[in-house]
Amino acid sequence: MISPQALGALRVAATLTHGLPGLRARVRLGDEVLFDVLATDRDGHPVDLDGRVVSPCAFRRAVAHAHRCHGAGAVHPLLHLPAGADPIIDLTAPPTGAVRPGGLYRVPLPDRWLWALAVTLDAPTAHLAGADLVDAAMPIAGVQTLGIRPDPATEVSVAFAETTARPGSDEEADLVELLESLLARWTVHELVEGPDVSSGARDPRR
Repeated sequence: MISPQALGALRVAATLTHGLPGLRARVRLGDEVLFDVLATDRDGHPVDLDGRVVSPCAFRRAVAHAHRCHGAGAVHPLLHLPAGADPIIDLTAPPTGAVRPGGLYRVPLPDRWLWALAVTLDAPTAHLAGADLVDAAMPIAGVQTLGIRPDPATEVSVAFAETTARPGSDEEADLVELLESLLARWTVHELVEGPDVSSGARDPRR
């Protein structure tokens, strides 16, 4: 059985790979690759890659099931991981995307960019904890959408921003500074207070 910390990392990875187009994950034990998480083509076949491949949807379902079992005190052999082994998860952005230290990701969308990060806090808690940072930083040029979206399956909250700011621009740097500040604030909150998850949080975009 993996540790709660490792399960939390899997929940975050499953939520991000499911929600961010082109984001890939590799789950490994040391140098041994257990499986890769990446999207399928229009026919449902994994894109070209050697080795074991899991789709983002299947990965999210498996992690969500393991999370529910853990919450009920049951043991779940998550994707056949060896007992007592904590996996390492490597996330990779698509071409023209970016991965920043700490867990901040950029992926391309048509005519804009999507930045995102994920935490195991519930969305209302994350909003309250970071509201002052957002109020102090906004408005930021190029930002079209900024919000927090809960994933009820994994009980992870995703903070996201859609922007037209070009990679490397001053406008992008301002947005990254805000998102990294939020990530730091929420990480401290998780460490001090512990995760406070809720599947009933509302999507702020609806």
